[in-house]
Amino acid sequence: MEAAVVDAGMIMNIETRDFAGRTSVLLLLLGLASGLVSASPQAQPAAAPSRSVQPVLNLKALAEPLQDLTAEERNSVDAAYRLIRQKKHLLALTSLTSLTETNPKNSAIRVLRAYVLLELGNITGSLNDASFAEESGGRSAYRCWFLAQVAYLAGDKPLCRREIGHISHNPTYGPKAEKLGRKLDGAK
Repeated sequence: MEAAVVDAGMIMNIETRDFAGRTSVLLLLLGLASGLVSASPQAQPAAAPSRSVQPVLNLKALAEPLQDLTAEERNSVDAAYRLIRQKKHLLALTSLTSLTETNPKNSAIRVLRAYVLLELGNITGSLNDASFAEESGGRSAYRCWFLAQVAYLAGDKPLCRREIGHISHNPTYGPKAEKLGRKLDGAK
């Protein structure tokens, strides 16, 4: 199967103008229709820059909000996750953006989309979705940890510190948060 690939700079421009909802999908489709997309099996998105902090997806930690989805929507999430694992982030973004239209407050979908946006180099869009995910639903140490990492990458020190504070005593994420806090304090 051939994948459609857009230059990461174009995605960044599209996504930061209006990354939430129908407009961004429409803009993406307009990009497809206007020939900004190349379709070839050899085409690969630009590699993400090397980062000292690399958020990792934890589907187990996202399981609760995923239960709120219909069976068809869960199948779409599964398909998007497979695309993420295959590094087909643009296709995953399209699917996840569609899911956010029907489930705007589902924190799991927002975390998945934040991860994809980060992989595509859109740190601002990733930070927005990660923030929205952290504010949605019940308390979640994983969502705080994810947001802390994205905030660090975005250079938002106050937000990163706030999230580190939320999880500092968590047995799973606390030690990692301490280490990130040391990096943050050492960062200029």
